[in-house]
Formats: sequence, C-alpha cells, structure tokens
Amino acid sequence: MLKLGLRSVLAHRLRFVLCTVAVLLGVAFAGGAMVFTDTLSAALKKNFTTSTADVTVTPVTPIDAGPDRPATFQSTLVERVAAVPGVASASPQLLVRDVQILAPDGKPMETYGLPSFGSAWPRDSRTAQFKLLEGDLPWGVGQLGLDRSTATRLGYDLGDQVRIVTPTRAVTAKLTAITTPGLAGISAGAPLVTFDAVTAQLFLLGKPGWTSISVAVEPGADAGTVSNAIAQTIGDSVKVRTAAQVTVDGQNDLDNTFGGFSTVLMLFAGLALFVGTFLIVNTFAMVVAQRSRELAMLRAIGASRGQVTGTVLAEALVIGVIGSTLGLLVGIGVAAGIRFFYQHLDIQIPNAPMQVSAATVIACYLIGIGVTIASAYPAARRAGKLPPVAAMRDDVALPERSLLVRVLIGAFMLLMAVTLYLIGLEAGDLPGAVLIGFAAAITVLGVVMVSPLISRYVVRALMWPFGRKAPVTLGRRNAERNPRRTSATASALMISVALISGLLVIAASAKASIDKNIADELGTAELVITSDGPASFSPQVADRVTTVSGVQSVHQLRQQAGQVGASTVQVSGVSDGTLDGSITTKFDAGSAAGLHDGQAVLPRNLAKTLGLSVGKTFDLTTTTGKHRLTVGGILVPNRQLNAIVLSLPAYESVGGAASDSVLYVEVAQGTQVAPVAALILGQLKDYPSIQVRDQQAYAAGARGPVNSALAAIGMLLALAILIAILGIINTLALGVVERTREIGLLRAIGMDRPQLRRMLRVESIAISLLGALLGLAIGVLFAASIQSAMVDNGLNVRDIPVLQLMVAALAAAVVGVLAAVWPSRRAARLDVLQAIATE
Repeated sequence: MLKLGLRSVLAHRLRFVLCTVAVLLGVAFAGGAMVFTDTLSAALKKNFTTSTADVTVTPVTPIDAGPDRPATFQSTLVERVAAVPGVASASPQLLVRDVQILAPDGKPMETYGLPSFGSAWPRDSRTAQFKLLEGDLPWGVGQLGLDRSTATRLGYDLGDQVRIVTPTRAVTAKLTAITTPGLAGISAGAPLVTFDAVTAQLFLLGKPGWTSISVAVEPGADAGTVSNAIAQTIGDSVKVRTAAQVTVDGQNDLDNTFGGFSTVLMLFAGLALFVGTFLIVNTFAMVVAQRSRELAMLRAIGASRGQVTGTVLAEALVIGVIGSTLGLLVGIGVAAGIRFFYQHLDIQIPNAPMQVSAATVIACYLIGIGVTIASAYPAARRAGKLPPVAAMRDDVALPERSLLVRVLIGAFMLLMAVTLYLIGLEAGDLPGAVLIGFAAAITVLGVVMVSPLISRYVVRALMWPFGRKAPVTLGRRNAERNPRRTSATASALMISVALISGLLVIAASAKASIDKNIADELGTAELVITSDGPASFSPQVADRVTTVSGVQSVHQLRQQAGQVGASTVQVSGVSDGTLDGSITTKFDAGSAAGLHDGQAVLPRNLAKTLGLSVGKTFDLTTTTGKHRLTVGGILVPNRQLNAIVLSLPAYESVGGAASDSVLYVEVAQGTQVAPVAALILGQLKDYPSIQVRDQQAYAAGARGPVNSALAAIGMLLALAILIAILGIINTLALGVVERTREIGLLRAIGMDRPQLRRMLRVESIAISLLGALLGLAIGVLFAASIQSAMVDNGLNVRDIPVLQLMVAALAAAVVGVLAAVWPSRRAARLDVLQAIATE
C-alpha cells in the first residue's frame, strides 16, 4: 500500500507540491521556533554552568514589584545572615535594570529590547557577579565601570566621560573600570554599569538598600544545610536558594525573557497549519473522487477496505514526511536567520552551535504527519467504502453523504455562539469581550459546517451582477455544482478575512477612542512629558521643567502595581491640582477632595470590578504590605487615570517609588506652546528618552502601539491568505483534471480559449467572494460587539473603516483572478481531441 501511495504521489505532482507547501509552512515556523529557542537557551545558559555564590538570599514582598523596581532590604539583614553558622562571608549585592547608557553623541545605546543593568561593586570577589578586566575600581559619584562589550560598541576607553541615565538621575562620570558582563541571572551577558556601593545606592535606588546577598559557605560545610539554617533564622521575609536553585531560576528567567520570539513563531505555525488543513482536506476529497474507479478496481481484485483506506493514507504519509522534512530544514534556516540578525545587530549573545534536538525533530514530524493524515482520513475512509462492483461502471462516483448531520452540528455551534454572544454583551468589560471572542471562534466553525447548505445561493447572488453570458453562467454553475468543495475552499479565505476585518474595526475604534479620550481628558495641560525608554523617570525632570521660562505649573503622575483581593490593579499617585484642570475629570459619586485626606479615587469600571463604592474601605496590597484605604470618589472612566488614584503623600506611604511616569505641563497664558517645548527639551538634553509633546502629538504617539500591533498581526494574516490562495489554485487545478473531458467538449462546440479562461476566473472569483463576504460579516459583527463590551475600558468610540473593508473585499476578488491564472492557462492548452477521449 505504501508503494502504491508513493507511485500515486509521483503520478500527480501538482497536488503533491501544493499539499507539501501547506505542510511545509506550518512545520517551518514550528521547527524554527523550537530550534531558535533551544539555540538561544543553550548560548545564554553557558553563563550558568557555575554559580558565583554558594547561597543567594533575596527579599520577598507581598506582590512582585516588577524587574524595574526590585525589592530591597537594609544592611542589618546582611549582618544577621553573616552570623549564621556555616557562613564564611555574606556580601550584599545591588542590581537594578533599565539603566540607559548614552553613546558619545548623546543618543541611548540601542539594546533591541534587551535590558541593561546597574550594579554595586561587590565586597567579596569570591561571590562577585562580574569581574574586573582593566582599570581600577570606581570610587565616588564621578567614576563608573562598563562591561567590555558595551565599552567597545560605543567606543569608550578608560578615562573617557560616560553619560548614563539611572532611575533617579542623569549622571556623567569617568570610566575607570572595564568589566565582564553579569555572570548569572537575568543580567547574564547584558550591558552593565558599575559603581561603588554607596554611589550605586544613591544613583540606582535613591536610598540605602540592597537587592540580594551572596553567601560563601565555610570549607566543608553543606550549602543546603546552611541555606536551611539561614531560612530558619531570617524567616519568610527572604527567599534562600542554593547555587543549583539559582542556576535553574536564572535559566527560567532567560527562557521567559526570550520566550516571546518562540510564541510569535508558534502563532505563525498554528495559523498556517489550521488554514492548510482546509487545503489538504479538499485536495484528498477531490483526489479520491477522481480516482473512484481506480480504487474500486483495487477492491475488485481483492483489496480489503482497510487496504484501500491505507493506500490513500500512505499517500498522505508520504506528503507529511516530505513536507515535515522540508519544513524542518526551512525552520532551521529561520532560526539561523534570526541568530544572524542578532549577531548583525551586535547584541552580545554567546555563540553556540544550532541546537536541533531529537525532541524538535520528533515534534516537527508528529505535527506535519499528524495534520496531514488527520486531514486525509475522512476521504480515505470514504474510499474504503467503495463496492468492488463499482469498477464495472463508467460513471462510478463516491456517494455524497447527507448534509443533515453536518448542518445540525453547525446549527448547534451557532446556537452556542449566540448564547455566548448575548452573555458577553450583558457581562461587558474584559470578561464580556473574551466571551464574545469565543463566540466568534465558534461562529467561524459553525459557518464552516453549514456553508455547503448556503454556498449555492450565495454564489448565485454574488455572480448576478456579472451577467448571463455563457462563460459566466458556466463558471457560476461550476462553483455551485459541489457545495462541499466550494465552501471548504472558501473557508480558508473566510477565516483570514474575518480576522483581518475584525482587526481593522478594532484598530480603527482604538485609534478613534484614543483621539477622543485624549481630547476629552487633557484639559489645561498643553504639554505632556513621557519617556520612550524606561516607563518611569527621575523626579529631577519635573524639577528642571518647573524652572523653564513660560511654564506655569507641572503636575506629576506616578504608577506602581498593586493587588486588591485576587485582582491585580494599577496604583497612581498624582500631585496636588492634577485633577483640577490638567486632567479633565467627571465624577459619578464623591469628589477629588478626599485625596487630601488619604482617600482613593477609582474609575467606574475598576470600582465595578472590585465591588466598591464611595465610603467603602478596601485593602490594597503593595510591595510594603497591606494598606487599608477608603473610597472617596468614583470617576467616569478616564484613560489617563485607569487606576486606583492617590495623592503623592498617600502614594509614597503605600510604598510607591519616587519616580514619575507622566508630567502634565501648563504653559503660562499668552505664551506659545512650541517655543516652551523646545526650551524644555534643551533643559533635558541629558535625558534623551524624554518626549515632550503637545496634545495632538501625544495622541499620535498613543496610536503608535496600535499601528505596530496592526502591522505585526497583518504579517501573520498575510501567511493565512497565501495558503488560502494556494487552496483556490489547488481546487481549480484539480477541477480542470476532473473536468478534462467536459472542457474538451466545450472547446469542440465552439468555446474559445479566452472564454474558457474567463469561465475559470468566474469560478475562482465566486469562491473568493463567498469567503470574503462571510469573513467580513463575521469579523465586523464581532469586532463591533467587542467594542461595545469595552466601552468603559477605553474603547468608547466605534469606527468601522468602510473604505478599508471595501478594499479588503476588492482584494478578495483580485485574489480570485490571480488564483485562476495558472489553472486557466493550463486548461486552455489542453488538446481538444485528447480531452474528449479522456475517460
């Protein structure tokens, strides 16, 4: 059976190539994701083969403050750890991320999304997380050290003045030390700036404190025993880990840091395989239908049902094996290309050979072969049911199963989708949007199931404007004659168009909402200051802006993470007067007056989620523990204040860091805004990541992430459309083979080649428009519904981009024309007499 399947593949190279391409694309992205992740992991984990400390002690806080605001402890804890039996030395460490290193021209060093770190010089060289290579240890506020790769990239030598920006200030200091990068944890291999201990605390934290303790145990002592002793002595306020545990945690940190690349590639793989499934299912259904007599002949000469089914599955197996092999090779190439990209960008990632593990190879073959065989199985099963007597008939054909079961299943799925849709509309907010998203996914599957029932009538309606000439009528009827085939081919395009149209509606609504919200929410603040580097910046920025001529007032907004019950929330601190004009606010209940008494103000959507109202108390958990707060006001949803809002003193009392996220600047009356913005930028030259924008530019910047997401997801969907086009080409090409005698007869009674090509183009356009119409309807409906559910979460304007959607529909028609080019030319070149003689 395998030999017969292989011969069938070789005899029908066209369908083999198209099916193989569909498998190849999916496996390539899956294999590339796994190979790249394994290679990068192996390269970076070289730094964890040895640990710099026998035991590491880190503070534990009620919630994770995030890597840019690490939990700290005081020197007294170091003394307690040092006194534990078995401890030879306890060296405090300080490591803070998001330290910007500026090039000699004043521009920030490009790290391509990787973090850079600032650190204190270690007291004990035995447990140091980096080593001195050249120069002398930095001392005082005027000296610092850089790792060698960073110094080389930026062209700094010992004795040069280096400018950096820390979370607390801008610094210019002399380069006195060249070091290695970090040797462990998330700082391994990353850019590193070093200071003496006192200076590091001043520059990196703005206060005394340490982020970890590196412990060296006495000779002969067991690290595990000492670790347990430290944990028992100090208690639950710290996390104590041995070198082995630190190694595992550090490797996990690296996996998490670079896991996004793998996730993106796996998304491409999943979508490619899902859409490709329609192509494979349709192909094998048509192939089995065309080979009905051949397969019946096998039954007639003694082949069992299982053997006939096995013949078709053997063909699928060959396609799956070859597609998986090519996909794996292409995936390795994808991973190698990404690695070359990083090396070309001069990101200092340790070299490691390409890691093509047995698990990756097995997974690629399981994915490729599994999808192919699963897609081919329904057709193979039907082939096995052919009776041997069918071989005696010239008009043998596979019996068509009733659509009743399929339609009932589809109707049930659509009923489920409607139920989820109504529940989602009623629930609103994010849970409602998630339910509506599930309803959309179920609707797509339901439409796929019921589309054969409606495709004939939809195609007839879509083709009506094209007239009633013979090529048009024949092309339309070709699309109508096999509704299963037409709907299956259109389904791949339907999914792509549904995603694209839904994305367009949500993106347009998001951008329109951003514009409206900023116009409504920014009152007297003519300028807004943010950072396009680290999310927060030094309060020195506000101090400097206040001194600029033409600035009337500066209002600060600070942010940190918090937790109320099981809900994670944002906590914002605002300076006096911020809600009195700089930000336009409206209250459903209460007022901003309670801020002066330490009360909290919440937006309506957040208050609804937490079940709070004016006068109620609640416990807010931050890095410093639980804090009891009282609700003083409920705000109308406000994009600038989508958080628990406190005054700055109250914010600091609950553990908020003294770093700003946004500054709202009011310009003196009668003063031009643009010159003031220029003066502010001049005053902040040593903060190159600071952005000073008026309200219009601020809105444009806020739209930037939406545009970026749209572009990234658009690339993903372009892949799906490519596979959908392959599916249409495949259907038309196999249809030409299936109708060879019919085409010969049409040519014989007078149809010329242009008319034949037009007939196939009409069939292709009909399939494309069917998929586009269904996709547009699903995408627009559910995207508009998601917007309705998210009104209180910032998506309060519905914008349906009619022109862009019309372009999408037109593009679907163009896809139909292009997909028909090669099959129609192939049909037009058929010899008329040979075509008529074909059985």
